[in-house]
Amino acid sequence: MAAEQGVGEELRGLRARVPQVAGALAATVDGFVLAEDMAPARTGERPEAEPLAALTAAALGLAFRMNEATARGAFRELLIHGELGYVATYAAGSSAVLTLLADDWINVGRLHLEGRRTAARIGELVTAVQGPAAPHPAGDRPPPEYRPPLERRRLPLERRRRNAPAAE
Repeated sequence: MAAEQGVGEELRGLRARVPQVAGALAATVDGFVLAEDMAPARTGERPEAEPLAALTAAALGLAFRMNEATARGAFRELLIHGELGYVATYAAGSSAVLTLLADDWINVGRLHLEGRRTAARIGELVTAVQGPAAPHPAGDRPPPEYRPPLERRRLPLERRRRNAPAAE
């Protein structure tokens, strides 16, 4: 893809501006690596880009579902805080995602500021090459405004049990 070089430059620029970001990965929403810039972790091992991209796609799918179930709108970002640092994932347009690995002592506001800006630029680069894509994981489903409300699609477990015929 022609955008990969520009995406890689954006990742390197982000890591240069924010030294507490130990790794940056841009991937498609399907889990394919576009570009990565990773430093070795504290354990001395460098995180592998392909498994991280696949995990990012899985987390993105869960985040989409969580937003849909709670009526919070379109996915924007996901932040995970672990014992040794942060994993931040940002939507980069409709077909890409940015994942950042940051040290525990990072200023989270700065992480969000730089992450959001970089994700927007990556989204523009990818969209310029690919053209706009359908939001993931909607696939061939109609847009959310045309779908029935969540409570009509499947009854909650309690209501299914109450409405079930009595066992004899």
